[in-house]
Amino acid sequence: MEILFIRIRIYICVSAYFSAMKLFENAFTGMSDKNGNQICEGHDVKFYYKGEYVTCTVVYSKEAAMFCLKWPDGYINKHPMNPDKYEVVNLRDDR
Repeated sequence: MEILFIRIRIYICVSAYFSAMKLFENAFTGMSDKNGNQICEGHDVKFYYKGEYVTCTVVYSKEAAMFCLKWPDGYINKHPMNPDKYEVVNLRDDR
């Protein structure tokens, strides 16, 4: 009986984790870029950084409980976004 209870509890925790992650797929971040375009999770944004233009992807970080930037090398920046300097480079009609 105890093993069954533990398996059910693990299943609920895993299901809740993946449900939370899907909740933010393609979600509007509440921010707009410098051109007034809405920034959504999954969008690529371009901005000037240390003498060159960089393109990062907007992702939701569960650990930081906020939208962050995922850099080309895979690093996820856990600092608040500064949308005034961003330009969305992959606008889609489905967002």
